Amino acid sequence: RLMYVLLASIVLIGLYTFSLPFDERMRFFTDWAKINELIRDGEYYRLLTSMFLHLNITHLLFNGYALYVLGRDVESLFGTVRFALIYFLGGLSGALASFVFTSAPSVGASGAIFAIFGAEMVYFYQHRELHGAAGRAHLQQLIFIMALNLGLGFFSTTGAANFRIDNAGHIGGLIGGVVLTWFIGPAYRVRQDEGGLTVVDENPFARWAIPSLLYTAGLAAIIVYAVTSSG
Repeated sequence: RLMYVLLASIVLIGLYTFSLPFDERMRFFTDWAKINELIRDGEYYRLLTSMFLHLNITHLLFNGYALYVLGRDVESLFGTVRFALIYFLGGLSGALASFVFTSAPSVGASGAIFAIFGAEMVYFYQHRELHGAAGRAHLQQLIFIMALNLGLGFFSTTGAANFRIDNAGHIGGLIGGVVLTWFIGPAYRVRQDEGGLTVVDENPFARWAIPSLLYTAGLAAIIVYAVTSSG
């Protein structure tokens, strides 16, 4: 499962950074975090690498737990490829929103986490009849938890060296996950055939491959435009 690879990656990187003396840790963050001025200088990779960094153990534990719970569900429902697309493209959408709307440096996988949060919400909305009352109750729980986390984000404080968890990244990731899932997410239906009832995905790869490519190309173009036109 890709979820376990991602979880192991952020945990190992987190443990490494937390083991460093404070000054070295800040230099490590400065080398890889989302820092707008350096992204404008051409260091676009920071939009991706910042997703693997966490400011403190609380930040890491929260995102790690969310990735474990949500990622396990979404990867099982969507498959590894679609899960990877939503995680990384949604995470980059969050990093882009953070770049545009937040001048402070930022780190964290929260944008990607909110992307898979949005993916699971869209899934249970689109499959509310398939999953019945239990699915609708789960959707309501997801909406409540998402709203609570966004609310808490507005009260987040600036941490060491002005790095912070920013809500712009959360909202950008959430929107990215919702949009992607609407077009590339599974569309399960129950069919009756000679062998009995079967569940089929009416949105196969042949249908969602082009939307995923269009989203990727559009996101890349918007990133380049946003970076080159800012300053």
